[in-house]
Amino acid sequence: MIYYIDASEMFFDDCSAYFINSKNDEFITCGKIAIPIVDKDDSNFINTAKEKYGINFFLDEQECSTEIYTVPYINIFASDESGVYAVINDFPDTKSSKHICYINTESLTAYDLQCTLTEFVNSINNGKFKKRLNNQITNKDLTVYRNISEAKKHIKLSKITDFTKK
Repeated sequence: MIYYIDASEMFFDDCSAYFINSKNDEFITCGKIAIPIVDKDDSNFINTAKEKYGINFFLDEQECSTEIYTVPYINIFASDESGVYAVINDFPDTKSSKHICYINTESLTAYDLQCTLTEFVNSINNGKFKKRLNNQITNKDLTVYRNISEAKKHIKLSKITDFTKK
């Protein structure tokens, strides 16, 4: 059986220390979280990204105001006027070879930007960033919903406490 667990419950609730393991079941963490990858000390980079490309990097977890909800979860680290920049099912890491994605929050369409976080940051720093939206991510890899209520029409979210022994 497939169980869908909300990312905020997995990573931020009192249940976050639990590990779920089952040979016969699959557990998919879904939703969104926001993790800052820059801080106020990176003001030159932050200003360049904002002024030249319209990209706002989050400085704390509370800045992400989008209501989108995804399966599997995404970790959002920046936004622009029409969408968000994120890593799918992982944390943003400059040492990772995982590609970042862009999600248009109006059309709910996701794209693989075909670059790692390091390449993304370097392209902004050297003035060569281009948002290429020609590699659309299919629903089998990432499904984007307008909000959690819309997602609940298609998936049943389970609580971690449903799996704890009493």
